[in-house]
Amino acid sequence: MKKLFSISAIFAMTFFFCAMIFNPGTVFSAQKSGGGKPIPENVMKIAEKSCVKCHTEPGNGMALSHLNLGNWDKFTPEKQAAKAKAMCEMVTKDKMPPKKFREKNPTDVPSKEEIKTICDWAESIHVTKK
Repeated sequence: MKKLFSISAIFAMTFFFCAMIFNPGTVFSAQKSGGGKPIPENVMKIAEKSCVKCHTEPGNGMALSHLNLGNWDKFTPEKQAAKAKAMCEMVTKDKMPPKKFREKNPTDVPSKEEIKTICDWAESIHVTKK
C-alpha cells in the first residue's frame, strides 16, 4: 500500500511540474500585469511560426532583449504599441526574420498577407494618454 501511494505521489508531482513547464500558454500569458492587451490570435499564429524561435525566453539560447514576446503581458500599453509598430516596420523592410533564419526556415517566413495582418494589428493599437 505504501509503495502504491509513493508511486502515485511521484506520478502526480511529475505530472504537475511537467504541466507547468510545458504548458504552451505560458509563453504568451493573457495576464495583463503591465496593463496592455494580449496579442490577438491571428497575429499570434504568425508570431509562433516566424518570431518565437528567437524572441522568447531563454531555452533556445537566442532570446533577444529588445523584443522578448514572452514578456508581452508585462509591457505597458504604450510599450506594446511601440513594439507592435516596430514589428511591422521590421517585417515590412525584410529586416525580420533575418537572412540566416530565412535561408534555414523558408516556410516560416511571413507572407505578404501575414505582414499585412501584423501591420493592420499594429496600426489598430491606440493608446490614450492620461
